[in-house]
Amino acid sequence: MRPAIHRGIFSFGFDFRMRQGSLSTRHLTELPSRQPLTMFAATGLAGLTLNHVWPQSPRVWFGAMIAMVVAWVLAWFAATPARSEIARAHSRSRLKFHSRFRTACWFGFLLFAFAGRHALDEWQYASATIREVLTYEDEPTVMVAVVDEPVRLQRDALENTVARTSGLDGARANQTVVSDVQFQTRLIVRVVTMRRGTRQVPFTGRVMVMVDAEREDLRPGDPVELYGRIAAIPPPSNPGETDQRIAARRQNIHARMRVGSADQVQLLTAGKVTDGALPWDNALQRWLADRAASARDTILKQIEPSQRGLALALTLGQRDFLDRPTNERLLVTGTAHLLSVSGLHLGIIVLLTGAVAGLLRLPIAGSVTLIVIVMLFYVAITGARPPVTRAAILMSTVILARLLARPHHPLNSLSLAAIILMVWMPAEIFGIGVQLSFLAVATLLMCGRPFSSALTPAAETIRVEERFDELARQSQTAWRRLLSFCLSWSGRVLWYSGAVTLMALPLVWSQFHVVSPISVIVNVMLSPLMALALSAGVMTILAGWWLPSLAWIPGGVCGKLLSIMQWMIDSAATLPGGHFWLPSPPTIWIVVFYLGLIAWAAIRPMVTSQGIRRRVVEAGLLVSWIGIAYGVATNPAELPDQTLEATFVDVGHGTATIVRPDEKEVWLYDCGWMGNANATSRNIEDALWALGATHIDGIFLSHADTDHFNALPGLAKRFSIGVIVVPPGFFEGDGFALAQASEAIRQHEIPVLEVHRGERVRHTGPSWLDRVTVLHPPKERIEANDNANSLVLRIDSGNRALLLPGDLEPPGTAVLTNTPRPPPGGVMMAPHHGSLQMDAEAVLQWARPLETIVSGGQRAAKPEVTEMLSAAGGGVHVTSREGAIRVRMSVEGGLQIHAFSEQPW
Repeated sequence: MRPAIHRGIFSFGFDFRMRQGSLSTRHLTELPSRQPLTMFAATGLAGLTLNHVWPQSPRVWFGAMIAMVVAWVLAWFAATPARSEIARAHSRSRLKFHSRFRTACWFGFLLFAFAGRHALDEWQYASATIREVLTYEDEPTVMVAVVDEPVRLQRDALENTVARTSGLDGARANQTVVSDVQFQTRLIVRVVTMRRGTRQVPFTGRVMVMVDAEREDLRPGDPVELYGRIAAIPPPSNPGETDQRIAARRQNIHARMRVGSADQVQLLTAGKVTDGALPWDNALQRWLADRAASARDTILKQIEPSQRGLALALTLGQRDFLDRPTNERLLVTGTAHLLSVSGLHLGIIVLLTGAVAGLLRLPIAGSVTLIVIVMLFYVAITGARPPVTRAAILMSTVILARLLARPHHPLNSLSLAAIILMVWMPAEIFGIGVQLSFLAVATLLMCGRPFSSALTPAAETIRVEERFDELARQSQTAWRRLLSFCLSWSGRVLWYSGAVTLMALPLVWSQFHVVSPISVIVNVMLSPLMALALSAGVMTILAGWWLPSLAWIPGGVCGKLLSIMQWMIDSAATLPGGHFWLPSPPTIWIVVFYLGLIAWAAIRPMVTSQGIRRRVVEAGLLVSWIGIAYGVATNPAELPDQTLEATFVDVGHGTATIVRPDEKEVWLYDCGWMGNANATSRNIEDALWALGATHIDGIFLSHADTDHFNALPGLAKRFSIGVIVVPPGFFEGDGFALAQASEAIRQHEIPVLEVHRGERVRHTGPSWLDRVTVLHPPKERIEANDNANSLVLRIDSGNRALLLPGDLEPPGTAVLTNTPRPPPGGVMMAPHHGSLQMDAEAVLQWARPLETIVSGGQRAAKPEVTEMLSAAGGGVHVTSREGAIRVRMSVEGGLQIHAFSEQPW
């Protein structure tokens, strides 16, 4: 059957029903009766959102629930049927009104009940007493706690080992620091007591503990004594940065703690700490944790090292062993969800279990029981995360409906899963992972025939024609039937993949700053391989438990399949045009998309245009939304005319200064920080995207210490860069980080310009560079380290100047102070992150700044640094203490300094 004939039949049936007037509002009025759980879930979501946007105490919502009950009862009494026929005829409209009013009261009751559930959850989280005594500054403590969740191991990346060497100076930071620690242990504990002064004081709350060692011997319910440093989870310190407190809130975590070694985690004797948990509860948790640890160890033993991270993520949902580059490639190819245990994984587990039940010739009841037990066990050892829990509820509903021979509606089952999650963990419903999971499943259901029940005449005609098509296909040769099947299957899967990608586009774009068209194709190509690899991984675990000597066979198959998948992901990640990094559109525009989608889904069946025209309208609406979203997202942040803006990003021990001479131009002075071994750029890119930037006009690199340039490879992946400006001899050194930066410049074909004292920065385009003066270094390098040869810039704005001196130190300091002095009353970045050895007195007397900015870590926040830099009477601002610092200087002489921690922008 040709597609055109299909469209004609659909169009005929649709027009026929519209002429009969049977479709105008029928699909809306029948929705509550056909999908009651969907209406229930929508009301519950509205209630959670109500308290999320307008938080109130649980008592307020409880009172609103009582008011709804009272209103329902009054309406019920008011709707008592009249005794006479005439009275009943006159009161028919009144009865109808009361019926609708009672329905509104019922939905209002549900709305306020879910709002109250969210308020109660928020109150329980806020009532933790540990929040009352902690600050954002790390403080040493001794804590007695109970392990509350299964222990998780994660890779101890080089960036962590380097971060612990923050006392190293810039010259030594080029060297790779290797630690003997291979794994870190992540613990979630419930606090029992914590030392305050000289005694242990009882507290309540949950803490995430990172141990720089392996302690996989710990299990849920174990009482432990911890020695380390604890702090409250800090707010964002840079514009555009993700608020880690939100994720911690969803996990009911109140603080974080760092423990330096394994012997600082002492396992206490049984019975010394009473945690209030039931014995059987702890026993079940410990047994499940043992099984999960055994499964993890089997994967680590049987899978080759290069594929262990993917194997653990695929089979057990443990993504802690994936390195940052792999996570990024999964993100940009839109394949991260394949490694998040969800419905697809659970479906494969159910199919394997069903096959085993068939081989054992179990009866239907026995097969269903086995499937449910295996499914619940798999959910438990993978952590019972919301996506897999949703899938388990959905699949259990389907299995139970078929066992009882009851009708089953997919959207009702999905809604049941949502209702259970909203009651069980209401805060999780606002997590991006849960939202994407439900959105993907709902899209797949809506792409099929979710409302099909009785066949219309048009649909019956289509079924008859499809039977003729099937007979025609059976008369074809085998290879043509196979080709036809493959083409049909590919088209259908591509359609589903494209639909899910488009529906998830606003959320993914908003949360991860990436748009990935290549994901439509890559997901289709990887899905069969993923199914086979997951099956092999599960068989590896089972063999490791029962037939250890044979576990290498499925383990080898799983490893080979994963290596093919990784090659495909790596290739797709480097494909030009496969993905785009972009600033996020505003939240309100995301809300507009999904509210508009719901409204269109409601009125779509009533649109009288033909199918092809309706699809054109839908495509036009989608393209319009994307175009407007792109325009709004990339609109530059406002900047007053003739104003120079410099934002000192809080990167810890490092430097990254965003310079904007006007709204349309963005320049950087340095881009790096200590401990950034993976050459990422997360803090800097967040601040740039907050400005609406997609292009960096140029980057000044002061010198070749890694904490000043190691974010360059990450920035080059996400932004186009006009030019790199460096001092003489910048690339003459060696080291892994410098090689990475050189390779990124070569790969992205970024021009490099060397400048020295007395030379103007010449580059095509902006005339503002005439206001930039290179003060240091001289043409011939000083016989000293890179710090002494730092690139020092003076940027004039009216009668004030901005001084950017890099890590300048003696003997370079003496060379600089012998040059003409800048005008007083400007702004200077403290050389060498406010180091006490930088000869501050000479620099301050020469520069005479009104304000000094220190771009540094905790060491720069010491009182001695502020005292030294304020000796000349100027103000001192430290990024590690105040967050990002924004300086604005106007040509009229105005000067504004804003700290992000005090006044976010």
